[in-house]
Parts: sequence; structure tokens; C-alpha cells
Amino acid sequence: MDFESTQYNKREAAAERLATASLILGIVSLVSTLCCCPFIFSAIGIVLALLSKGAEKALRPRAKTGLILSVIGLVISVVIVVLTVVYSIFTVRNNPEYFRYIEGNPILRDQMNQSMEQDEELFRKIYGDDFVDKMKESIDKDGSL
Repeated sequence: MDFESTQYNKREAAAERLATASLILGIVSLVSTLCCCPFIFSAIGIVLALLSKGAEKALRPRAKTGLILSVIGLVISVVIVVLTVVYSIFTVRNNPEYFRYIEGNPILRDQMNQSMEQDEELFRKIYGDDFVDKMKESIDKDGSL
């Protein structure tokens, strides 16, 4: 056995390990979408799937499956986060009892306003001004925040 074939076998084994790790992380990212940090598992799964490719032209079947599962886990996680934020804002804005309670507690009112400003700033950075303005229009009936 010559040196080149030994190196090739080592590279193949490393690529297989990366592909298997990607598959496992893809499965974990799907399972963790509802309970913990799926973004981390998804991102690492995607990176490992791409790293397992090496110099080859196509992904290995395990790596391809891991990549697909990781991307699905990432998409589901993003959708859940966006829906949670939008639902929370919508629910808070349309609950008169909540506003009466907030208005009676100045510390809570200031914290709530600061939190809403931070959320709005984050959404502007991520999605742009147009998205935030459209979201405000859909949430607020009278156009004021």
C-alpha cells in the first residue's frame, strides 16, 4: 500500500465522519426546534455537510441528508421565532387589560417601552424599514405605537 492511497483512505474516513456528524446534527436541529438552541445545531450541521464534500464534486448521501435536515431545522426555527415575536406584539397591543396594568405601573411601562424599542431596532436591522412599517400597520388599527 502506498502513501497516496493511505492518505486517500484517511480523507475518505474523515469525510464520512463529517457527513455522519452532519446527519446527526440535522436530526438534532429538527428535534430541538421547540426546546432549545436549534440555530446552533443547524449552522454546525450545514458547515459539517459542506466540509465533508472536500475536493469531490458531489455531497455524500449522509451529508446531503444532514444538509437538508439542518436547513429545514433552520427554516422552522426562524419561522417560529418570527411568529412568536409577531404574535407577542399583536397580543400585547390588542389587550386593553394589559395596557391598564402597564399604565398603573410606571417602572413596568418604561421597561415595556424600552423592550419594544429594542425589538423594533432589531427588526429594522434584520428585515429593513419597510417590513417594520408594514408590521406596524398590520398590528395597529389607529396607526400609533
